[in-house]
Amino acid sequence: MTLGKRLLPLAYLPVFLAWYFALEGRDTASMIVVESPLDALVPFDATWIVGYLAWFPFLLGGIAWLYAVDLRAFREIPRFAWLLIVGMTACLIGYTLWPTTVTLRPEVYPDQGWATAVVAGLQGFDDPANVFPSLHVYTSIVVAHCIAASRYVRRAWVRVAAWVACVLIAASTCFLKQHSVLDAAGAAALFAIVLGAWHVLPRTVRPPRPDAVAD
Repeated sequence: MTLGKRLLPLAYLPVFLAWYFALEGRDTASMIVVESPLDALVPFDATWIVGYLAWFPFLLGGIAWLYAVDLRAFREIPRFAWLLIVGMTACLIGYTLWPTTVTLRPEVYPDQGWATAVVAGLQGFDDPANVFPSLHVYTSIVVAHCIAASRYVRRAWVRVAAWVACVLIAASTCFLKQHSVLDAAGAAALFAIVLGAWHVLPRTVRPPRPDAVAD
């Protein structure tokens, strides 16, 4: 397989960004409100912005790491690409056909220092739309799963740390009122479906199972 074909999954990024930002700015008044009584049990806490912003290095770092260690063997990148591309596309289709929103953001932000200013600034230009299922949560689950299942990871603490980071990122979306608990649950359900679909793909489509670590 040529290098170009191995790098082909990365070509999805501009497609995703163009599609996602094309959906931004729509009127949320007519969107489906996705909320749960459980959301009231989660207080707004601006300090969780640290976990929320950690998503960016977690996702991009996960992609860069796997390409660095697996580009030559190309045993685990196909699974990673399948989980990301299929799941993210499913989210975009959902956002397009069934636009969703939340009304959980506080009308008046409590004074929690610098964190409040950062969250208020973020939510000032980030529309409360395209929420179900949560892309933040879905992609975090994919990265955590692929790190934990990787034959390149030999230390147990790395696997545990990946899942801890995933949980903290997911929790941050709820504590910042960016997402409902239902959005996170929907992301987990979508991941289970996409992972299950990967396992039933014929061997001619997916590469051999990597090593002894279950995927």
